Amino acid sequence: MPYMMNEKSLSKIEFREVLYKLLEQFVKAAMEANRIGLQELRLHEAALPDLFKMRLHDEYSIGAWLNDNRVDHDLRDRFREIVTSTPLVKAEELEEYELYSRSEFLKLLEEKRQQVWGLGAAHIFDTLAISLDSHSEWQKTEVEIDHQWLDQEANLQQEPVLVRNFSSTESLQSHQEWWDQRQKDALKDSNELWDRRHEFFPNIELCGEVERQLKVIGVSKEFSQIVDRLRTLDRYAAGWKEGDFSYKDVNATTNLRISPESDLTLQKYGSLRKFFIPGQEKRIFSLHIKTGDLRFHFYPDNGAKKIFVGYIGKHLRIASGD
Repeated sequence: MPYMMNEKSLSKIEFREVLYKLLEQFVKAAMEANRIGLQELRLHEAALPDLFKMRLHDEYSIGAWLNDNRVDHDLRDRFREIVTSTPLVKAEELEEYELYSRSEFLKLLEEKRQQVWGLGAAHIFDTLAISLDSHSEWQKTEVEIDHQWLDQEANLQQEPVLVRNFSSTESLQSHQEWWDQRQKDALKDSNELWDRRHEFFPNIELCGEVERQLKVIGVSKEFSQIVDRLRTLDRYAAGWKEGDFSYKDVNATTNLRISPESDLTLQKYGSLRKFFIPGQEKRIFSLHIKTGDLRFHFYPDNGAKKIFVGYIGKHLRIASGD
C-alpha cells in the first residue's frame, strides 16, 4: 500500500545538527513503514520538481546531505533507496478519482493559505502521510487541512478534514490499530471477490494465479479501481457475440485503456506473460489494462468468445526503448 510525502514539511532547518537528526528520524520512520506493509512512498509531481536540489539549511540541499561523509553511509543509502524508487503521483492517475479533479486542499502555513499536494493525496487515497519533523504541526498524528470542491451543480463546498500523519517510528505506531483493521478489511474484500468471482463477473474468467495476486493487491488504493475495471470488461464481454476481439473497440466504447505488448518485449519477456487458462495450456497474455501502477493481463478466446484474466499486479518487465 502506498503512503504520501508531505512536501510542505521539507522546510529549512536553522541548525545543521538538528537537520541531521531529523533526516535520520525520517529514514527510520520510512523503514518501519516498509516493514509493516506500507511499501511505497509516493511524491506528487506538482510538489517536488527537483527533490535533490531542495535546500533544507542555507545552501545545504538534500543532494549535499547524500554526499556528506559525516552522515552514516547506510542511512544515506536507505534514503536514496526510498526516494529513487518512489513513483510520482501524476495528474492523470488522480483523474481516476473524479472528486479530486474538482478539489483543492489548502492549509494556512506561514500566514498564507497554501496548496498541500501530499496531504490532499493522502486524504483521497485514504492512507498515511509522512512528514519531516521540521515543525510542531508535523508532529501531530492527525493534520487538519481544508478541502474545497465543486459539487455537481458547480457550487463551492468546503470542509476541514483530518489526514493521518507520522514523522517518527513512535507516531507511526499510533496508527497501528487503524492499519491492522485496514489489512483485515482488505483481505476480507479480496477473499470475497475471489469466492464470488462468478457472481460478480459472469462473463469473464479469473485464472487461478489471480487468487494470490488479489490478496496482495487488496491492501492498496487500486483495489476498488480494479473491481471497477473488471466490471467494465465483464459488461463488454457480455455483448461480445460475433467477430474477433478488438481492443480498439473497447477503448472507443468504454473508459478502459487496453494495449498489446510490443514484439520486442514479447521476444525478451514473453515468458513473464504466460499464464494457464483453466483446462488448457499456458498462453501469452499480451493485452493489458493500465490501472495506476498496476497492470492486468488478459487473453480473449475468439472461438469461445470468452475473456481470461491471468495476471493482476505490478508492471511486468519490458524491453528497453518500449
